[in-house]
Amino acid sequence: MTPRESRRPWLKRALWLALALVVLGYGLRGPYFFPVGLALGPCLKDWTSPSSYLPRLSPLRTVDGPSWEPDRPVRICYGAPSTRGRVVFGDGGVVPYGEYWRTGANEPTRVFTSVALRFGPVELAPGRYSLYTVPGLDEWEVILNRSTFHWGYDFSPSVLGQEVGRTTVPAGNAGAPTDTLRFQWNGEDRTLDMTWGSVTVPIPVEVVGGGA
Repeated sequence: MTPRESRRPWLKRALWLALALVVLGYGLRGPYFFPVGLALGPCLKDWTSPSSYLPRLSPLRTVDGPSWEPDRPVRICYGAPSTRGRVVFGDGGVVPYGEYWRTGANEPTRVFTSVALRFGPVELAPGRYSLYTVPGLDEWEVILNRSTFHWGYDFSPSVLGQEVGRTTVPAGNAGAPTDTLRFQWNGEDRTLDMTWGSVTVPIPVEVVGGGA
């Protein structure tokens, strides 16, 4: 056996050990195991919830931005529900006024950023956040939270206790109704706009610092 051949079993063991550690780390911590820069990869489903294994009517979508930043260092991951002929907001709607909402379907809408941001007055360090809202007729509360690896309607104290901050933004008329919920960057107003049905909610977003 040559010296090179004698090293191969140890190399294979080392590779298998490294792979096992990665799998174990991800199994215990989910996406928190990876640096936030790597988290700007594909949006992941939360497989810790039994609801994740049921058929999904609302697809998982991704939008990168801000559109006015050349590197687009922010990724928004959200489940995109459709109206399917239903009233969307308010009394008798899919999303009642005055109640916590995951701002989409399935998992909560998530914000992955490799730079420091400001959502309205709420400052966010590079990292991972969930985006909740409390809809109203004329204005919405926008809430940023550190807990991201859970099902969207988990409003337990352990989740709500990780709130980073909140701001209030006006709700506007979307003009032509939008059947499927959509997030998009508005470079003219420097906002992240959530639009569904006849409602659009512009959230001011500003990049204020460097990366992680």
